[in-house]
Amino acid sequence: MKLSRVMLYTFLTAGCRGAYVQFQDCSEARDSSSLIPESFRASVERGKGTFDWKFDLIAGLANRNSCEADISSVIPRFSIVDYGSDTPYIYGHIVNNSCFTTQRIGSRSKFTIVTSFNQSTLLDTYQTILELTNSDNTTLSCVRAVLTPAVPGPVRLLGLWFPIVVFALACVTACWPVRRSNRSNTTKNSLVARAIDVLAYIQFIFFSGAMSLQYPGFFQPLVGLSGWSTLMLPAGIVESRSPYARAGVKDGIYEHNGTVTGAPGLELLTQMTGSAVKPQSWMNTFVLSLLVFVSLYIFSCIIHRLENAHFNPRSGSSNMESPFKTQYWAVVRLFLSCFMLPLSAWATYQFIDGTIFGYQNSMMAILVLSLLLAGFYWSWSQDPEMASLVMNSPTHATREEKKARKYCTLIVFFLMLLRGCILGGLQTYNSVQVGLLLGCEAMHLISMTYWIGFSHFVSFPGILSMARIALSSIHIGFLPGVTGHSGKILVAYIILCGHVIVLVCIFLIPTIFDLSKFAFGKQPSVISDIENDMQGIAADSSMFGENNELVKLPWSQTSGSPKTLLDMVLSRETKIFGDKTISRIQPEVLSLFMRNVQGEDEHTNVCEMSRDFGGSSNTLVGSTQSDIEIKSAADISPDALTSYLVSKENLAIRDTPTYLHLDHPINEYFISTSHNTYLIGRQVATRSKLEGYIEALSQGCRSVEIDCWDGRNGQPVVKHGYSLTKSVSFRSVINTIKEHAFASSDLPLWLSLEVHCCSSQRDIMAQVMIEVFGSSLITEPLPECMEILPSPNQLRGKILIKAKMPQDTNPKDSDKEDHDIVEPDQTHNEAESKPGRTDGSAPIVQQPQRKGLQEDLLQRLAIYGAGKRLPHPGAIDSHRNFIYSISETNLRRRISKEQSLGLVGTQHMVRVYPDPNRVDSSNFDPLGCWQHGVQMVALNYQTHDFNMRLNDAMFTGSLGYVLNVQPEPKQIRIGVDVLMAGGIHGLGADGPVYVELELLLPDMPSQRVRTTAVSAHGTGAVFDQNLDISMGTKYPHLAFLHWSLKSLSSNSRSLLIQSGIAKVRNLKKGYHHRTRNEP
Repeated sequence: MKLSRVMLYTFLTAGCRGAYVQFQDCSEARDSSSLIPESFRASVERGKGTFDWKFDLIAGLANRNSCEADISSVIPRFSIVDYGSDTPYIYGHIVNNSCFTTQRIGSRSKFTIVTSFNQSTLLDTYQTILELTNSDNTTLSCVRAVLTPAVPGPVRLLGLWFPIVVFALACVTACWPVRRSNRSNTTKNSLVARAIDVLAYIQFIFFSGAMSLQYPGFFQPLVGLSGWSTLMLPAGIVESRSPYARAGVKDGIYEHNGTVTGAPGLELLTQMTGSAVKPQSWMNTFVLSLLVFVSLYIFSCIIHRLENAHFNPRSGSSNMESPFKTQYWAVVRLFLSCFMLPLSAWATYQFIDGTIFGYQNSMMAILVLSLLLAGFYWSWSQDPEMASLVMNSPTHATREEKKARKYCTLIVFFLMLLRGCILGGLQTYNSVQVGLLLGCEAMHLISMTYWIGFSHFVSFPGILSMARIALSSIHIGFLPGVTGHSGKILVAYIILCGHVIVLVCIFLIPTIFDLSKFAFGKQPSVISDIENDMQGIAADSSMFGENNELVKLPWSQTSGSPKTLLDMVLSRETKIFGDKTISRIQPEVLSLFMRNVQGEDEHTNVCEMSRDFGGSSNTLVGSTQSDIEIKSAADISPDALTSYLVSKENLAIRDTPTYLHLDHPINEYFISTSHNTYLIGRQVATRSKLEGYIEALSQGCRSVEIDCWDGRNGQPVVKHGYSLTKSVSFRSVINTIKEHAFASSDLPLWLSLEVHCCSSQRDIMAQVMIEVFGSSLITEPLPECMEILPSPNQLRGKILIKAKMPQDTNPKDSDKEDHDIVEPDQTHNEAESKPGRTDGSAPIVQQPQRKGLQEDLLQRLAIYGAGKRLPHPGAIDSHRNFIYSISETNLRRRISKEQSLGLVGTQHMVRVYPDPNRVDSSNFDPLGCWQHGVQMVALNYQTHDFNMRLNDAMFTGSLGYVLNVQPEPKQIRIGVDVLMAGGIHGLGADGPVYVELELLLPDMPSQRVRTTAVSAHGTGAVFDQNLDISMGTKYPHLAFLHWSLKSLSSNSRSLLIQSGIAKVRNLKKGYHHRTRNEP
């Protein structure tokens, strides 16, 4: 059936007449006169109080020609079992009999029998036994069948359009145009998820109805084919030809089972029965799926452009690319949420039955499953919160909560895929099928309860999950031998009523309520999409001063009354301001406040900082002057002090260098390091771009990576090899680095080269770098640093090369536990061949030449950057310096086994890079690496996740180099006065808010404290609470404070509003504030 014919058949469904039939041969004994039934078909018309039936029976004689039999005296009679009652024998009439012969099946007798049964209940079925007897009452043939009359037209139309209307209303509600507000109890995400949940539940109705097809036959007309499928527009009721190719499915033979082969392309979605898969069905399904996906993508892009009508076309195509990519992943997420279950069921349809499926279709099924899994994996890696189908609450979480939700999403989608495979692959193993599906539903509910909490049971998704379990459990009544025919009819009624109740109560009523509120409300409620509001919030903030002194700062700039902030400050600083209300602040009082409370140094010009205060004098007073000398200056107003406290000059985090020590050897510093800098997205199937280097260098990165490969035109290129990434020329990369190398820092820049080029192109690389960098490139050792490595001060404005040394045959330099495979035929470099591999070793400069190893020009440029893989502690060379490379996993194994890297007292450096499986460009935790003295922790700068923010906090105000001091046991005490939070309007703070502080240390579990929750007033909240954290550590220089502003939802779940992180040593003493745009 072609796709173009679907709509015609859709509108003809109300006029179809037919019956669903399942039959068995019930003959107890056979002789030469026995008629063996081979086909039993039925059609029915509704009369006045009766059903008028017509049956076509095809049978053959045992061991002889059917045309030779005397069938003139055959009498048909029916024994009917209606629901709850038995009917005496009803005799039929043979209106036509004939004999036909074919070359394939031989001779067969055909009977056309008519009879009438009394009408029963609306959706009832008949269990009948048809006996063909002769004149002496001898049974010639016996057929046991279950007959299901077609549902009346109005009922069929209701069954078709009711779920469609519910789904359409849910979609309209989800797409309803509303203005933005933060006071709505319903989020945009929950409305979209409701529409998807409706579609998923319709799929559940259809597939659960498919499980009952073998048993009562009752479920077929309404649930199976009349529209409770997947909104894929089913075609008819009963066709005249059976598409089922073989006889016998354990307890019955399917003939007119309602299958419409290939109806709108998705044969499985039209009727889940034993029909053979056809190549045309595969192609139709592929075409339909592609059309749905493309339509969703076009619609999504149109909506996105309409919502961003202010977009400036002259800003270039690069600015358009990111929104289109975002829409692409959103559509992939939506498509998989809606269609993973049916497509996986269809792909595995009777997969274990090779006689029906065939090898060709098996390969197609494997391909479809592979595409589904790949699509889900990529979507999941791009957007961990992709499961709008199952996770419809706003996504505000800490890093632990986000990780939990990410893997909860993985579990839920895996269960969705597993359900589909069970439904499709175990069609003829019904007991196992029902048992496994119940297990999936139970696991789904347990997972949701574990990850979300027991509040899941009182939410709509939780009620929906429990309804699915209950209705799935009732299907046990359909299994053979569990209950009789009457019991199966009752089970079917219960299931059907349950589906109607769920659609009405869980979906239809809330949808109509929301739609009415939007349509008839005076001011349409705005749905605040908190996830979108949070996209621009990823800045650092913290509150702590050095030397264990108490830090007191307002949380953020408040739009409330400034007097409230001033009152809290004055009440805490009575020793300076006194305990009386003040109208003016004298210059000497302001000087004491700035020195003793704010910790401003002696060079700070107090009045210069406040010269723009309202009501203050323009007289400049230096902080080095005595208090007596200051008295002649004019005073300032309290409001002027408040203005200063919330101004940009009084931010909480120190962002300028104040304690740099840059005269130690360079191997004694932590260096801000980038991994695969040329990538600005994921690690595979992407493009290499120069913008990656520009962004990283502008953020203070002091070590960038360049993966070099042979170019087609004889010029080296930069790309991520074997990972479907597009390349850029090596020369353009070097020119870009030259232009931006020292834009944010003049401290030395490392180029970490991973070279996969031939000898000639390696020489070209060296020549290009010498030509472009000129005197900035270190090409010879510094004469004054022959015994130790030079310091960052000595290398200011210089560029250093890190490159691999030639393959070393010395077994002492190999690491058998390192899983970074080296290809044996790569003689010039130990190139990592795995996609995602980022680093390795480089030739050592100033090393004695080993026999058989020839050093080229590129290797000679690695003056201080000879690279190797990290060997065993016993194989480390203590006389020379290398930059050792190791992956994050291998580092953890080494630390777990050896407890240290064994590099104490050496001049070696270590570079740790992400595992190859981080194809989504996520980052690992750098804190453990810094604990063990790793100088270069290579992170994906394009992914601003928690670990990247931790790296930003580490190097804030350091110009990319932080001195690694020796461990020193200390007790850290942090005292924070949380005064107020402002500017939280529109960030999802619908309920009470609170502040949580977390102290992060490399050698101790994190410790958290929090304020009590307070109600937000207007756009801010007043806390006026004190928090203290005290912990001991050996690494006080690696202490970080992570703060979070959270809101309590109606179900007592914590929703993240804002968060930040800062290194303890970078925090200012005194009262400070943090803005949303603060770095």
